[in-house]
Amino acid sequence: MNLEARLGDVTNSDNKIILPESQLPQHWYNIVAELPFDVPKPLHPIEDRAVEINDFDWLWPRECLRIELQEEEYGTDAWIAIPEFISDVYRRYRPSPLVRARSLEKHLGTPAEIYFKREDLNPAGSHKFNTALVQAYYATQEEDSQIHCMVTDTGAGQWGAALAMACETLGLACSVFMIRKSYDEKPYRRYMMRMAGADVYSSPSELTATGRQVLRDDPDNSGSLGIGMSEAIEFVKESPGRRLALGCMSYYAVLHQSIIGLETKLQLEQIDRSPDLMVGCVGGGSNFTGFIAPFVRDKIEGSPIEFRAIEPESIPTLSEGEYRYDWADFSELTPRILMYTLGHRFVPPPVHSGGLRYHGKTPVLSALVKNEVVGTRTFSQREVFDAGRLFLKTEGVLAAPESAHAVRGAIDAARDASKTGQNQVIVLCLSGHGYLDLKGFSDVLDLDTPN
Repeated sequence: MNLEARLGDVTNSDNKIILPESQLPQHWYNIVAELPFDVPKPLHPIEDRAVEINDFDWLWPRECLRIELQEEEYGTDAWIAIPEFISDVYRRYRPSPLVRARSLEKHLGTPAEIYFKREDLNPAGSHKFNTALVQAYYATQEEDSQIHCMVTDTGAGQWGAALAMACETLGLACSVFMIRKSYDEKPYRRYMMRMAGADVYSSPSELTATGRQVLRDDPDNSGSLGIGMSEAIEFVKESPGRRLALGCMSYYAVLHQSIIGLETKLQLEQIDRSPDLMVGCVGGGSNFTGFIAPFVRDKIEGSPIEFRAIEPESIPTLSEGEYRYDWADFSELTPRILMYTLGHRFVPPPVHSGGLRYHGKTPVLSALVKNEVVGTRTFSQREVFDAGRLFLKTEGVLAAPESAHAVRGAIDAARDASKTGQNQVIVLCLSGHGYLDLKGFSDVLDLDTPN
């Protein structure tokens, strides 16, 4: 195959769609205000009543709680102004490009057009920085605040890295409980966090009562996000100067991630395209939900657009989980939320290297699936990692294992288009890069063995 056939028309004007800085969205899109169905509010972890702000203002910044509980404008207004400080930092890396994957299209021989939204180019290397920055900012804006440290859990480490860099930007300390499997197998993520000034602990740890109990019951426990979150909450309880930050399960993270979808919509309009299919990976669901949020009303009003949430075969929360109230953490310290869940005591298989480990899905995404606005699909770890390798070979971008789920979903859709001859427009969210995840790729693809 000659070079032109391999690369396609790389000079085409719609190969990379870049918005000028002047078009950076100045508002987030608050999808819950415009849905034709309710997204139920959280319940108290023990009592049979709705959560109130004063129940948890020791745990989260109050503005995060206002968003989560849909207080005042967050329950009624479709557009929420982005603080000037956040806009200024966003301009360092936003708007992010929307790129046409012409080489991948050529390789697949598909009539479909494939576009990927690049959320891997910001300081932390993933979409997580979009909300980590805001959560750290909220903590600094509390009245008479003595908050000096943000605490969190992290799986593969993308969220931990994002929060560490956000805290450094805002002058806050940062403590991260990283699940043991990733702590051991992805040292470069924890090195990155520590370079940004964060303290990083392997979870389950000896630092908390939860961690010690888990290790007593199962010394070889590989960790879970639910365990890490319980440890983080215990750690917050020890000091009034600490607050919890969450990267995926919260609605406030979804709200902040809507900037991805808002930019994507403007970029597609710039080249006169409407998406037929939007694909994204789902762990807790924030990147995918923020990505599709500005398009959801179009679908509800009759547009034929399809949304497809991709999850691991070994952690099929949306596909096989129950839709019920459950806790977000292992120790039942958090509010109960209505979501698809595998159970808050779920621990991923030790062989799982692909990320997206969370037992539940954010309530707004769960409601979209329950009301048949969003469809789901699962893939095996090998299928996902093979897709990541193909994307690197064709597009020159190494997607994170999590993001490779979205790549796999787009590839399968493009192959289906080849069978039917449909000229579909497929858009995927490339939520992060995989350059610090090569150990996981090696484990699955056996990269220590010569070709």
